[in-house]
Amino acid sequence: MDAWIDFARGPLFRVALVICLLGLAYRAGTTVYHIVTSWRAAGDRSLPIRGIVRATLSWVLPFRLLRARPVYSAASVAFHAGILLVPLFSIGHVALWQADLPIWWPTLVPALATWLAVVAAAALVMLIAIRVGARTARSLTSAHDQGVLLVLLAVTASGLLSAHPGWCPVDARAMLLAHLLLANLTLVLTPTTKIAHCIVFPFMQLLFEVGWHFPAETGRHVAVALAKEDEKV
Repeated sequence: MDAWIDFARGPLFRVALVICLLGLAYRAGTTVYHIVTSWRAAGDRSLPIRGIVRATLSWVLPFRLLRARPVYSAASVAFHAGILLVPLFSIGHVALWQADLPIWWPTLVPALATWLAVVAAAALVMLIAIRVGARTARSLTSAHDQGVLLVLLAVTASGLLSAHPGWCPVDARAMLLAHLLLANLTLVLTPTTKIAHCIVFPFMQLLFEVGWHFPAETGRHVAVALAKEDEKV
């Protein structure tokens, strides 16, 4: 068991982390490339920067959504907070990369990390239930999306149980191995699933804005293609 744990948090973790980082770098790079090429092709290159920043912050700090859909939005915010802060700043996780990169990195107080993980797990259960139970949410959620949420829930729950052996209904070492394997799977899945919005999201409002800046004469070309160039708009 110990040999498998050492392999999962050693070589396997390094491979999964490299795949994750390279994949996210590719996603970010292609997004920026599409933004630049679209902006260069547009006749109108002026962009409402303040409006873009405001729109981006409105999604990062979703006060409007909290008023419109308080339960779902609160669960989403809690889930994102836990799923980002705990992997990046909990003591056990930081120790993994500090073994290879001896740099200082801030860590969470263990009690706070536990609380965030519990809240994230509860929020994930709520999100899954809403997406299964609500007709509108169910129609917009694919089996793939639900699978990603289930993997994230399994990672969070196994991490909580392995960090608190007294809570664990099975052998804590076995639970730790399950957590490590699931965490490595999550790293590999990150660039190819919706989890990638953790790196792509800041560019999305800018991408949408640039996408609507059509090249000059676009309207006339469309009218010609539709044989309606002589009709008034």
